[in-house]
This record gives sequence, structure tokens and C-alpha cells, in this order.
Amino acid sequence: MKRTVKMLLSLSLATVPALAACSKTDGSGGKPAATGTGTTGKQETGATKTAPEKYDPPIELKTVNYSFSTTKFADGEDINNNIWTRTILEKYGIKVNTQWYVPETEYPKKTNLMIASGELPDFFAATPQQFRQLYEAGQLEDMTKVYNDFAPESVKKVMQEAGETVLKSATIDGKLLAIPWSGVAKESPAILWIRKDWKEKLGLPDPKTIDDLYAIADAFTKKDPDGNGKDDTFGLAMDKELSMASGLMNGFGAYTGFISGSYTDFWIKDASGSLAYSEIQPQMKQALTKLSDMYKAGHFDPEFIVKDNNKVYESIGSGKIGMMIGGRGTANYPLITLTPNQEWQPYPMPTVDGKPFKAQLPLNVFGYYWVVKKGAKHPEALFKLMDFWLQTFYYNKSDEVYNKFLVPASAVWTYSPVKIYLPDISIENYRKGIAFEEGKVKREDLTPNQRAMIDKMNLYKGGKKDLWGEVAQSGPGGSAAIIDLIIKEDRFVPNQFYTTPTATMAERNEQLKKLRNETFVKIVTGNLGLDAFDKYVADWKKQGGDIITKEVNDWYATQKK
Repeated sequence: MKRTVKMLLSLSLATVPALAACSKTDGSGGKPAATGTGTTGKQETGATKTAPEKYDPPIELKTVNYSFSTTKFADGEDINNNIWTRTILEKYGIKVNTQWYVPETEYPKKTNLMIASGELPDFFAATPQQFRQLYEAGQLEDMTKVYNDFAPESVKKVMQEAGETVLKSATIDGKLLAIPWSGVAKESPAILWIRKDWKEKLGLPDPKTIDDLYAIADAFTKKDPDGNGKDDTFGLAMDKELSMASGLMNGFGAYTGFISGSYTDFWIKDASGSLAYSEIQPQMKQALTKLSDMYKAGHFDPEFIVKDNNKVYESIGSGKIGMMIGGRGTANYPLITLTPNQEWQPYPMPTVDGKPFKAQLPLNVFGYYWVVKKGAKHPEALFKLMDFWLQTFYYNKSDEVYNKFLVPASAVWTYSPVKIYLPDISIENYRKGIAFEEGKVKREDLTPNQRAMIDKMNLYKGGKKDLWGEVAQSGPGGSAAIIDLIIKEDRFVPNQFYTTPTATMAERNEQLKKLRNETFVKIVTGNLGLDAFDKYVADWKKQGGDIITKEVNDWYATQKK
């Protein structure tokens, strides 16, 4: 469930300041009751009980954390001494003691070793598998009453808007045993991006169906859209794991575990009401058939089988690819970074029958759960940190606070010891931008990030064409507008399995994922016939899939009681 750092950066930077890794204010539709950073007065948190506004004497909370590739510290500062930790100590009387700090890629391994040692900090971000392990070992604080009594309205609002399965996923045997690191899945449906100049040069219509997409890819491949007289262009970007095909698969009603370079099992309801693994359904075979046809027609770079996303981006940057299936923020990264002078336009994903696209909706958790060690003296203090994060990162309207705590250039926002994301902050920013243009919202009522978004769009209108990405994402008809309509019409297909991995998943998933990857890619490239899909289904079942399906449905039966 983990996203890449670049994705995080695009998300956060594009929406607040920040990590797009997670962009992800006003996602709630307005400022919550709690007082924002830089203000004075008692915070009205909306909680049933109130923790001390400031602990006196100060308390210490031990934790561990990871850095992003963009994180930088000023001279004399570090993860325990920076604007976030100093302000948290001054404002709340909480001294955050980060015991170790490693790059994100090393974090899961480091936390595994820490868990094995039995030396746990007061709180930290645990993977789903680690969460399950800690639960089974009886090492987690029961947060049920703590959440009900002390969680501020800002936090409860985020959890509610993230979707009911988010808190359910952290609940075992009726006890809330973690606070999910909520994600931005609702604003992440697939979007089809097309090079504007190529489309206009060849006089191609807007795509409505998968056949329309095929026709555009065919033209981009065979009609020399770059005008160099060479057969060197490709219709659609594709990567070695077929994660860039997930939106096209959705257009067939097929739902994949691979999204944006990460993988998680995706389960849907079958005709009997039981849960079924999405990637063994007949619709997936249909999608692979179309992808195979496109490969045979030359629509993909034949070297895609050895290219990860970054390598595919290089081909886009060299001007060889005309379409890409991405997300809301794709214009910001990678497109405007790679092709600043070539505009791309967003379109709703086409479908096989031309009906409105339905997007798959994974569990809206950003790969981690905030767990509290059993017996921790102040479990309620975690909510102080979460509220401070939300008020500062999302709801703040002060440029001064923005420049102190959120500066994207040095990723100051990453210093925060706790993070949770609003589920559709980028879409809310778009809504606020439209409201501002219509005179319904005053400039001073916008966040710094929203003001910057509007300013960039105005600069584009004034002739600064290298800012086309902001309009393509946040302007009328942009990717945010497309997703806003999906949200309003609730065109989502949710993952019905929203708990921690089953025992057999933990044991067999890597093996099954490898089987899936090898089979699907070989079918697309023609190295295996389409009947290989049927063999894949049989092999998946034999190699653990049947057992996993039983485990999943045994769990599901407990949820319906």
C-alpha cells in the first residue's frame, strides 16, 4: 500500500504544500472547530473529554520516524530539534523524542527489528502486517475509549470522510487498536492524459470508449504525430508491471491490485454475495485481450517489459509517447516536469461500453497505522499531535505559518511526528477555486495553497504557458473536475476486504504476485496465448488462492453480523 516518495511529493505539494506523496484545508468543506496554528484561545476540539491544553510539567513521547528524499534540515537542527518539535513542546508541553530516523525505504525493516527486540516507543507508524503482529502479541493499547473521549472533531471528521472501512480496518474483536494513517484514495481515480498537439494535429475526437482509445493509440503510433518522418512514436505509456494499465482494466470492470507502483489484494462481491479475488474474474481476461491487441499493433514501447515507471517517464520526456493513464496530479508530475512546453489534456477514462467510468477504491489507508504501545502513560496525547498537523498542514490560512511549517523546498512539513491525510483535499481545492472565481469565496478565506493555485492559473491565462499543468489539474474541465463528478455520483467500486492480511496472504502473496505478473505480461506480449489466463486462475487457486478466499470470506461473515 505504500506509495513512492515522488508520488507523495506530488500529492502534498500539489495540494497543501506537500507530500503529494500525499496531497491529500478544507477537505472537510470548512475549518474545523479547533483553533488553528498561530491563534490564541482555548481549542474547542469537539471531544467528549479534554486533555490538558498544555501538559505541565511537560511529558515525553518516544517514537521512530522516516525521512523523505527531499527532507532537509537547517544548520544545527535535526528531527528532534526543529520548528515542529519546538512548537509542539511550547504549545502543548509535549516533548517528542524520535529514537531513530531512517530513509523511508529502510523503515519497514528497521521497525521489524525493533518489534522483534520488544523495545517499543510510545507510538509509531506500523505496516498492516506489523499491526496484526503487535495485536497478536498483545502489545497494543486499546484506543476505543481514548478515541471516543479525546479525539478532537478535526480527527474524527477526517476518519469519517476517509470512509467507514478505514476505522473498521483498525478494529479487531470490537476494539479500536490503532488510528489509521488515512489516505487520498477518493481523489485518485484513473485519468487519461493525451498530448494536445498530437491530438489536434491528427484531428482526433475525444475518447468515449475503449475502442476510441485504441483508435487514438493507433494514430499516434502510425501517423507520425511528431512529424519527423520516422516510425518512432507510441500510443500509450506502459510499464513492466502493467500498473499503468489499471485504469484501462477498470474500463472493462476489471480491478487490479497494482496501482501507482504498489500492490494490494482487491476483493469484490460476486453474484452470490461472497467476496471474490478481482484479478481472476472474466473481465480481467477481456482487458488483457485488448492490451494484447494493442501490443501487437505497436501501441506500446516493446521495451516496456523491462521499464519501471521512471524509465517510462524518460520516454515521455523524449517526446515518444502520446497518451498516459495516470491520476489527478499527473500533469504536475511527471508531465509538466518532462514536457513543460507540450500541453496534455485530461479525459475521463473510457469504458468498453461507453457508460460512465467506475473507479476502483482501495482501502483509504496510506500504508500505515498509528499504534500506541500497551501501557503508554498518555495515549490521548497522540491526538494533540494529529490535531496540530491538521490545523497547520491543511486548515491554516496564514502565509507566515505556511512559510514556517510547510515550505515545500526543504520539505519542512515532513518534520511533523504524525501525519494523516484528508481524503479529497485536491478536489476541495478545486471546488474552492471555482467558488472564488464565481465570487462566492473571498481571497482571505482561502489557504495559501489555494491562493497559489489560483495565481498560477491566472499567470497561465496571462501567457505563462509553462504553467499549463495547474489549469489541466485544477481548472474547469481539468482532472479535479473529472474526479469531483465521480465523487458526487459515487462511481466507485470499493475493495471489500479492509482488514490486515490473512495468515495465508502473508505467507503466499509474494509468490502469487509473481505468478500474476509473469502471466499477465506474457499474455500481453503474446508469449502466452489468452488461454493462459484460465491456467493462471487454476494455478492461483492451487497455490493458496482457495485458502485465502476461504479466510477472506470467514472474516467477511463476521462483518455482516
